Amino acid sequence: MKRGVFLTAYVILLITVINAQNSSTGAGTYKVVGYVRDGSTNEPLSFANILIVETQQGTTTDDKGKFSLNLNQGNYSLQCSYVGYKQVIVPLDVSEDIQINITLNSVDMLLQNVTVYANKQNDESEQKEVSALSLQSENIEKSTSLMSDVLRSVQMLPGVTADNELSAKFNVRGGNADENLVLINGTEVYEPYHVKEANDVSIGIFNTAMIEKMDLITGGFSARYGDRMSSVLDIEYREGNRDHITGQASLSLTDFDALIEGPMGDKGSFIIGARESYTQYVLDLVNSSPGLHVSFDDLQGVFAYAPVPQDKLSFKFIYAGDKFNNDPQEDYYGPYTAVYEPYLGDRGIEIYGYHDSSESHADYYTAMASVQNVNTISSKVILKSELSYYDQYDAQHHWQINQYWNTISAPSIKGFYQDNDYYLLNDNVHIKTLEANSSLDMQVTSFYNTVSGLSYQHISYDQDNVSILTISEFNNEDYYPDTVNTTMNENNLDNSFVTIHAQSFKLAGYHENILQAGENLIFNIGGRFDYFDLDKEITWSPRINFAYKINPDLTIRGAWGHYYQSPIYEQIAYSAASDTNTKSQHAIHYVLGAEYNVITNATERNYLKFKLEGYYKKYDNLISSYVSSYGDTYYTKKNDAMGSASGADLYIMYSTSIFSGWISYSLLKAEQKMNDNDYGYFPRSTDQRNTFDAVGDFDLGLDWDLTLRIAYGSGFPYTPSVAVYNSSTKVWEWDLGNPNSAYLPAYKRVDLRVSKNFELFGYSSSAFLDISNIFNFNNVQSYQYTFDSQGQPEVDEEKLWPILPTLGISVRF
Repeated sequence: MKRGVFLTAYVILLITVINAQNSSTGAGTYKVVGYVRDGSTNEPLSFANILIVETQQGTTTDDKGKFSLNLNQGNYSLQCSYVGYKQVIVPLDVSEDIQINITLNSVDMLLQNVTVYANKQNDESEQKEVSALSLQSENIEKSTSLMSDVLRSVQMLPGVTADNELSAKFNVRGGNADENLVLINGTEVYEPYHVKEANDVSIGIFNTAMIEKMDLITGGFSARYGDRMSSVLDIEYREGNRDHITGQASLSLTDFDALIEGPMGDKGSFIIGARESYTQYVLDLVNSSPGLHVSFDDLQGVFAYAPVPQDKLSFKFIYAGDKFNNDPQEDYYGPYTAVYEPYLGDRGIEIYGYHDSSESHADYYTAMASVQNVNTISSKVILKSELSYYDQYDAQHHWQINQYWNTISAPSIKGFYQDNDYYLLNDNVHIKTLEANSSLDMQVTSFYNTVSGLSYQHISYDQDNVSILTISEFNNEDYYPDTVNTTMNENNLDNSFVTIHAQSFKLAGYHENILQAGENLIFNIGGRFDYFDLDKEITWSPRINFAYKINPDLTIRGAWGHYYQSPIYEQIAYSAASDTNTKSQHAIHYVLGAEYNVITNATERNYLKFKLEGYYKKYDNLISSYVSSYGDTYYTKKNDAMGSASGADLYIMYSTSIFSGWISYSLLKAEQKMNDNDYGYFPRSTDQRNTFDAVGDFDLGLDWDLTLRIAYGSGFPYTPSVAVYNSSTKVWEWDLGNPNSAYLPAYKRVDLRVSKNFELFGYSSSAFLDISNIFNFNNVQSYQYTFDSQGQPEVDEEKLWPILPTLGISVRF
């Protein structure tokens, strides 16, 4: 019995010693746990490929981006790859259980560095930082005036010009605003603005708190993006919180908005945001007409459901509506009596007066709904399919009557003159599109990816337009002879009554080859075709992008490609399909730049970003347009011009624990030439030679924050008019000058924002005071050329809005 006990004890001791020796010599196994995330949004990447190079042992991440491996003690190389992302290799020194966090950057970001907004997400890995190169929701709020607007934040970035603090519209590198492609979850939104009736005011319809990621590509974009010549603004809405119900509500002097999100069972989530405006406060501050009423509202949301981790279904919708009413107005002037002094020296009496009346109202709405399915066929193949519907309705009504009369009594002349002008506009436009698209992302090898896609879009366009300008003149210089009655009908459109009911379709396809040639060089070589049935035209667009990392901090990027933009309906010559219809505009992009990123203090997480990029764009087949002094755009509906745009953009961003901000400077020359005359090149209406923007955010301590915004633009070109005296009719006339031969005065604006974080009834809250144009600069938007009551020419400045303060409070629950 004793021998048995001693023998058993000896065996146990021997096994213990052997295990200890094996452990000391590397024969033991340890657990390696890791998380893989997107470098710009910090979102977990499901089904990322994990491979141990030395042993060829592999696995994939789960729906939370987590993986786990058991490895013997030793040194290894862990290779991590994901479809559409640059592969990384992580060295491992395994001598105990370890946890690692892996960040993958999308090829798009590496090739073009486009992310300007990413929503910060927190999770169990405690890796709560996102890319230092992306703006966060709090930065968006601080970099825009009056209200949070992600489109206005874009205006403060390099290569972008706007010169209007109250408009969300923007131009990119010399292109017109209609040359920008705006996508929401892959679906094109044609006019993503509220307040369409006012040319100098617009507000983006997108809810900032719902955005997961926003990419702005200012040129040289890859083949997956088509039908635009200047830029791409690609917005992705996020999914709702899958753990618990949460939300927020904000109240300001301009609008009220609220958001709620939460789980739907254990496999789904929802997020819904709503906003209602009350802009009368702003209108009163700028001394706008008391009869003017402008309001807007929007509702948007995302419902996501994943029956299995490999298959995700989502439904997204946006509704944005506007109402614009200008109450009937009637103004009387006179009768006034003045001394009449004709040019022959005769002296007499003139009695004159005015009678003006007008009324306007408009209703708009934009609606978009889409169903998207993301299917992970395998760890190396992802199929995305989407069906979307877009509906836009614009209804405008306006009438105006202007009457002027005078009588003259002098020794050599007795007579009267009366002018009646009547303008009527009824314009109803309804645009509907139904689009189906699909894309296939494949990781052929760890260094070679392909992306292919097809899309079909059915378009319906209906317009009923009545636009009539009637001018009636009555005059008699001798009282008794027959009265002369002159009546003229003038119309901005081809006919006084226009009815268009058109249907057409667009077909497009693309293919991209993404090659990681070594650790530091990436290429994207691809092309796309587009077919528009309304003009029977097919276009082919080859494109190349590359990025070369010289060292960990310095990257060189370049791009070249052809870009076609099919005509919009205001540019189409015929509503019926024809091969003689207006053709696509065309541009060739050349882009080359360098970017320097460095962590200046790893402990404090301070960083510096420096980016310089030069570009040249060559245009042909341009559809020329005329922009009136009121901001209305009229197209010639002909491919009658050519042009170019060249320049350089500089961007410097710096962040510390108590300060973050950036400055941007753009140098631009944009010009065009008409094909049918010898006038030569003249500036495009977007040609602003110098643009400077700066944003600085200061942490004042005790939860106080101060933001300063500075904007400067050297002024856009315009076509001036010259006053000329007609000696035969003895009246002054305005003659239109050479196109865009003068420049507006420089645009200047300084904004200030002070905010305070606090708790309200146990909820995290914040309040702010924002003052736009704090120095009350008088910025001129355009000039109006008119005549005074004596017939003398005068020039009126159409000024932008003065200093505007606003208050707001936000509560998160």
